[in-house]
Amino acid sequence: MKEELKTWQTQSSKNKVCFYLIMRGISFCYTEKSGIVFEASASFVKRMSDALVMAYGCSLRPIINEVK
Repeated sequence: MKEELKTWQTQSSKNKVCFYLIMRGISFCYTEKSGIVFEASASFVKRMSDALVMAYGCSLRPIINEVK
């Protein structure tokens, strides 16, 4: 069963989040006001958040919010 894609937004650790998304082929857009906006499943965002702290050197877990 495929997970539902949701729209997510973040202003945290922008360079590392962009790198992570690019390396996985996830398209995103960036504006100064909204930050990084992308579509992914909730499980992908959880894995990304964990990986950014454990493997990519983020000292704090990035704040990634679902856009409603």
